[in-house]
Amino acid sequence: MSQIKTTERIKICFIPTASNDAQGYIDKFYSAFTHCDATHILQEDMNDIQIREKILAQDIIYVGGGNTKLLLDKWHAYQFGELLKEAYKSGVILAGMSAGAMCWFDKCFSENQHNHYEEYNGLGILSGTFCPHYDDPERSMLFNSWLKNNATLQAYTLNDAETLHFNNEKLVAKIQCY
Repeated sequence: MSQIKTTERIKICFIPTASNDAQGYIDKFYSAFTHCDATHILQEDMNDIQIREKILAQDIIYVGGGNTKLLLDKWHAYQFGELLKEAYKSGVILAGMSAGAMCWFDKCFSENQHNHYEEYNGLGILSGTFCPHYDDPERSMLFNSWLKNNATLQAYTLNDAETLHFNNEKLVAKIQCY
């Protein structure tokens, strides 16, 4: 997939499913992306007849953090993950943080609604698995323990001030933000 090269305002769409469409999170997104042509998609919008057109018209899809299981369950119910895969194949850049980054991988290991960790199937756009918030001692311990039973998975870990950049499903850079 290629980088965005445009003289027009970048079109970016926020998907706050993992936060159960929290309005405060949506407001923060719009505050951060005033320089872009920004929009968002709520869970109730995923059944809209024009949702495919809206997704494919974006330059960037940005998925927020929150509950990974909720995100994956809702997307599965609406077949929204398949639409995001189609967008990726057509050149739309996919981005996200926490649950919104974990979802792109084959496997996810994250909390459920009872705050216990479970394994979930991600969208499989990126091979392997990913652990955000790795600087949290409990999370890193549980992830490492889970990973022992999944030793064949390529695993990526990030502390809260780090990000990964993939291009054509290959890791290009691990970037530290301060």
